[in-house]
Amino acid sequence: MSTEATGTRADREAPPADQLLMQMLGGAWVTQSIATAARLGIPDVLASGPLTSDELASKIGANAAATKRLLRMLTGIGVFAVEAGRYRLTELSERLREDTPGSLKHMFIAETDGVHWRSWEKAADAVRTGLPRPQAVFGMPAFDYYAKYKDEGEQFGRAMANVSGFVAKSVLDAYDFSGFHTILDVGGGNGSMVLAILERYPRARGLVCDLSYIETQANERIRAAGMSERARFEVADFFQRVPSGADAHVLKFILHDWNDEESVRLLKSCRAAIAPNGRILVLEVVVPETSGPDFSHVMDMNMLVMTGGMERTAKEYESLLARGGFRLTRIVPTESPFSVIEGQAV
Repeated sequence: MSTEATGTRADREAPPADQLLMQMLGGAWVTQSIATAARLGIPDVLASGPLTSDELASKIGANAAATKRLLRMLTGIGVFAVEAGRYRLTELSERLREDTPGSLKHMFIAETDGVHWRSWEKAADAVRTGLPRPQAVFGMPAFDYYAKYKDEGEQFGRAMANVSGFVAKSVLDAYDFSGFHTILDVGGGNGSMVLAILERYPRARGLVCDLSYIETQANERIRAAGMSERARFEVADFFQRVPSGADAHVLKFILHDWNDEESVRLLKSCRAAIAPNGRILVLEVVVPETSGPDFSHVMDMNMLVMTGGMERTAKEYESLLARGGFRLTRIVPTESPFSVIEGQAV
């Protein structure tokens, strides 16, 4: 009897299906609106204190009425707050500022850029074919596009640095890097992850390898961090080779960009270059074996559309590492959605 009553109450309290669907429909608009606020620098301007919509519009060089509409929409979902007609930051918009630790400002900008947005427009074709869309839409894979168009490539690099900042602390709190002498960040972009490790472990040295489009940004970041004596960047196509001698290889959000055959090629490059008994540390979300809502499923669709890669289960990572010359030793969860998947060279 009590079960039936509870079920009836739950049914009565659940939003109607059409209401849920309309909320889901607006998800794309919400994402773009948040990215618009980030592009216009609204959170950075409000860091100095609350402003009216007219004052804010003047500072960012935008239309006053349109700015007010954007603020009203984002205030309604908690991105900003308003008191006596003056808008201020909330915990959410603090994380959209340029210099806030763990900022996701550039991640929102990159994930709503033309490459992503126009590719996602063709998501149905990705599902029909099983192939990513940038090749069909732009005539080249996403990473080739970023290499060709340097400004957009550097913006994507800043986005990856945002994610590194988001993940680095949780990874460093969960995993002990003290036993490693030289840490190679494979496909490490501007080097933000390995620099965070070196800051925590002052005896370690670091290498970053990636394509040439991010070289200038990486070298600038290494210099700015005061790490020029301990870290360097090397241009490399990791499918062909990676720098040799490091006893730890970090692959942060790399394997999920590629299908199994491509990932095995990459892992074999690492295996050929890694020091004897070296460890490979794959930082990725792990797809749960059970069904249900999970961030990994959403990220997996993004990989289908954008790169042709995928998110994987623990068993799938174990198999993938074995094919690349590594034995899965453990998976270390962190406080973020990402885990450290550790493998040892065999």
